[in-house]
Amino acid sequence: MTTCICCGREFDVSYARRSLGRRYGAGTYDDYCPEANECEICLSEEVGADYSAGAALIELMGTGWDPD
Repeated sequence: MTTCICCGREFDVSYARRSLGRRYGAGTYDDYCPEANECEICLSEEVGADYSAGAALIELMGTGWDPD
C-alpha cells in the first residue's frame, strides 16, 4: 500500500489506475501522476477539473471551432 501525498490515506496504486482509467481513459493515472503517489480520490478531483475546464473552453469557442 502507498500513502497519498495529498490526503495521507493508504491506497492501492493498481486500483487507482483502473478506477481513473475506467472514468477518463486508459493511461490517465500515469499521465497525471507518474510518481504514483496520489490516491484515486485526490487525483480524480484534479482530472475532473481539467475535463470541466476543457468542456467550458469548447463551449466558449462556439460551433465554428473544430477540436481536432
